[in-house]
Amino acid sequence: MLNRLSVALLAHAAGVALLNAAVAQDAPVASPEASVERADESVIVTAQRRKENVQKVPLAISAIGGDRLDEQAIVGFESLSARVPSLRFGSGVTGGEHVITLRGLSSQNTTSGGDSPVAYSVDGVYMARSTAIDPEFFDVSRIEVLRGPQGTLYGRNSIGGSVNVITNKPDDELGGYIDAMIGNYDARTIRGWANLPIATDESGVQVFARITGVYAEHDAYQKNSSTLASATHDGDAQDFYLLRGQLLFKFSPDVDLLLSASTSSNGAPTATKLAWGTAPAVNRGRFIGQVYDPDPRHTSAGYPETFDQDGSTYSATLDWDMGGVTLTSITAYTEGTWFQTNDADSTSLDIAHLNYWTMDSQQFSQEIRLASNDDSAALRWIVGGFYFNEKVNQGFEFVDTGLNAPFGTGFVFTNGGDIETTSWAAFAQLDYDLAKTSAEIPLTITLGLRYTADEKHVVDFLNYHIPDFAFTLFQSKNVEPSWNKLTGKFGLAYQATPDFMIYASVATGYLAGGELVGNFPGIYDPETVTSYEGGFKSTLANGAVTLNASIYHTDIEDMQVFVQDITGSRIDNAGKAHVTGFEAEAVFYLTDALRVNAGLSLMEAKYDEYVTVDNRLGVPANFAGHRLVQTPEYTFALGAEYAIETSFGTVTPRVDAFWSGDLYFLSANTSYDRQKAYSIIDLGLTWTDPGDRWTVAAFLRNAGDADVIANDGLQSNTIGLGFGIDNYTYLPPRTFGVRIGAHF
Repeated sequence: MLNRLSVALLAHAAGVALLNAAVAQDAPVASPEASVERADESVIVTAQRRKENVQKVPLAISAIGGDRLDEQAIVGFESLSARVPSLRFGSGVTGGEHVITLRGLSSQNTTSGGDSPVAYSVDGVYMARSTAIDPEFFDVSRIEVLRGPQGTLYGRNSIGGSVNVITNKPDDELGGYIDAMIGNYDARTIRGWANLPIATDESGVQVFARITGVYAEHDAYQKNSSTLASATHDGDAQDFYLLRGQLLFKFSPDVDLLLSASTSSNGAPTATKLAWGTAPAVNRGRFIGQVYDPDPRHTSAGYPETFDQDGSTYSATLDWDMGGVTLTSITAYTEGTWFQTNDADSTSLDIAHLNYWTMDSQQFSQEIRLASNDDSAALRWIVGGFYFNEKVNQGFEFVDTGLNAPFGTGFVFTNGGDIETTSWAAFAQLDYDLAKTSAEIPLTITLGLRYTADEKHVVDFLNYHIPDFAFTLFQSKNVEPSWNKLTGKFGLAYQATPDFMIYASVATGYLAGGELVGNFPGIYDPETVTSYEGGFKSTLANGAVTLNASIYHTDIEDMQVFVQDITGSRIDNAGKAHVTGFEAEAVFYLTDALRVNAGLSLMEAKYDEYVTVDNRLGVPANFAGHRLVQTPEYTFALGAEYAIETSFGTVTPRVDAFWSGDLYFLSANTSYDRQKAYSIIDLGLTWTDPGDRWTVAAFLRNAGDADVIANDGLQSNTIGLGFGIDNYTYLPPRTFGVRIGAHF
């Protein structure tokens, strides 16, 4: 694979035109005839905690402007992962939780004691719980995906990278927008925002307000044929709303304060499908004699499946230009609740079920930064501190009725508890630009350091009860593990020409240790990474082409591997692993009207040392040489749109295609837990009136109706009589609809 990557890199560098695409910095770039106008459309990002043109940031980063989200059929994370190299998104196998994978780094541990190795933030607020992910990107200024460890400026648990959502802020323009969508599966979505200048006198305090709302629903993608009164029929449906309000106070040209509050609710469960048909016949037990429907969108689940997730976020962001230095303070509080039930066997028989999984969380964070703001100075710097506190209560109860167990013996597995996480960090980054010194060398040297300390206080329990044998195992513990780590970055960026930059860096990252609540011993160690990366960013053909590429190698120590096996769950610290990869992104304006974009990822991601117990068979196993989970060896995204100008407006047809290599969901890398190579095609047609007020857009997503597994986990051994049967979730099927929107 390394040889293939080297060949790919050389071929790419030698024949840029052959790549013929790109998606990277999703900013429109100029055609030769309109270079000035389109160059002004470059995306400005805050990836390094200051405003910069994305083409000047020496990082592997994809930035997609808010106006491009609908145009490229990016509705939420599922579609975002098909547009950004090395990013993958999957729903949890019991529904509700989310798994983000970036450059081979991910974790299925979405319990209260777990942390994602890919940091997720909204307007600079770090979101610890993956349930907080918004399924509807709307009224968003841009989305930034930073690939590779962000051990200095982002720090906490960002070893795979960081996904940052930046919303639109209030301004001095009175106006608004509303749209409505209808589609198949009885889909109905209403979205809108309004911007209101409240006080505009520049001699006093200026106040601007913005309110954003989304309501989205559709019927179930999965058909449940069970006729039992207890059965529910909304697997993979949608019942979501979001309300966000913002107030911007401009006390002076140098001081402003943004207050933001949002609340959201999600009330439809993720559909799961137990693959009875793949298990050996001897392990199908009570299912023998029934009819197994292999259609992934069909089930016959008798136990009610419910999901109810609510969350709220409150934040205050202060920016103060103090003259040569800018002070930024971000204070935030979030809270969330989560309740779900699940039919564990996907049959009308009550073999086993998840009686409840509850989680209540409260999170407080405070970040303070001081940053130099003299762009003419050779030295730019940022120093800051970060504090984080989260309290989570979790309850979990799984019931096996014994219907499919030997001797008809069932059990009740209950666990839960309280976990409090406290984390603080101090960080600094220096950038020294030799071009702004007497040396006049266009080379910038970057040095960053971050010290992080984490502590988790856990009070939890496990109760394993077998009624038929009058047996009860009860365990509890009160522990307070802690860890600390120094991470950082050294980087070089050479601006060879105003339109061509070469960069290289060495960066380290750290994923805190943790505790799998209600499991014994449950404590696992931190995961650390060291990443080596080199790449270039370029704007060619008078701005008609944007082309970026990077090659990287990441060494991983004590990788945290979430294992859901036939007897329960645990976290393994796999000894060593590595990821080596190549990424390329580009945008081509072949004419003023024809825009082509593409993104390519090649990746080798394997365990180097991993001795464990096979999660399906329960026997000792050595997974060295196996591929990391949720990591295809290649992905390729290609999109094109053509703007047709007419007397009655602009008509723009668009096509997006995505190809992915095969991937595994479990470290055992068997045919049971494999998603074969697949492709997805999305089509769109948009009309905009000459005044840019009205928009009508038709879309067709997953045109080929591909059944793509999003995630996989094993159910308990009694369901499959000693054989772990796979439990799948799926990406959405073919959907289509029409959206009508208007600015006012």
